[in-house]
Amino acid sequence: MKKLIIAILIISILVVGCVSLMACQPKTDFTVGVIQLAPHDALDKANSSFCTELEALLKAEGKTITFLKSNANGDDSLNTSIVNSFIGKNVDLIYSIATSSSQTAVQKAKDYDIPVVFNAVTDPVDAKLVNSLENPGVNVTGVSDINPMAEQVLLMKELMGNAEKFTVGVLYVTKESNSVVQKDTIKAECAKLGIDFVESGINEVANIKDGLADLQKKGADILYLPTDNDLANAAATVHSQNINNGFNFPIVCGEGGMTEACGVATLSVDYEYLGRLAAQSAFDILMGNKKASEIAVKTQTEDFTYVVNTKVAEAIGFTIPDSILAKA
Repeated sequence: MKKLIIAILIISILVVGCVSLMACQPKTDFTVGVIQLAPHDALDKANSSFCTELEALLKAEGKTITFLKSNANGDDSLNTSIVNSFIGKNVDLIYSIATSSSQTAVQKAKDYDIPVVFNAVTDPVDAKLVNSLENPGVNVTGVSDINPMAEQVLLMKELMGNAEKFTVGVLYVTKESNSVVQKDTIKAECAKLGIDFVESGINEVANIKDGLADLQKKGADILYLPTDNDLANAAATVHSQNINNGFNFPIVCGEGGMTEACGVATLSVDYEYLGRLAAQSAFDILMGNKKASEIAVKTQTEDFTYVVNTKVAEAIGFTIPDSILAKA
């Protein structure tokens, strides 16, 4: 009995000590929930640079912050539970990375007056996140990752030796609004220059081989691969299917991370820079300088980076022109 009493006393002391320790831990000024749709290079950069920049901006003002981070691992169905957990923890702001995660965040947070800052969304208006880029009109703002697609078409023309006649093909995912918007934009840019255009939409990445075969059948000479999360996650698969089935398409991806896996060249946006842009908007919201509805959606407008991949080019038997290598 004496031993039992001593054991109970020890447990009681430990419990009281833990509670006291928790009570003594300082509460930060702000809590931000960060939801990322999938783990890949571009989104990872938009995540880490946002957190680093926002923490530094707040520290300069004597403020502290806690980040609650969750990754849906490419599963759209997890977006709702993640956002609901943020709401349950009464976060001050939600940072959402990629379109479907942002759509869920905006839909769920609006009833709780929680501001949302999104990133890695190509067309926020088409995705119904904001009313317009200049005047969001809701408790939402963010950053578009739209890449310079007019320049991407010029890049493809240069890769094709400025040929008078060639055909651009786009492989895209039909359920991804980012993919569809970029496909339509590339099509319009090709039309301006009189370049032939073909497309192949797939429902899921398991159909990549079929999509590539369809583009070959339609006479594509060079491909553009949009920056959608399904294709970004499957960029290595695109490369293996391109090689193993003898398609050997030269591919221009929408950004540098995908190019490292399956592309020969791109004129890339900088996702670390986009993360910092989002942090500046979040800082203004948290500090009460502006409401989210008053902050225009930001984009990268200059300093795009030429990225080339000579290993992929060699693997498909393609020669990148010296004029492009000199810019990379």
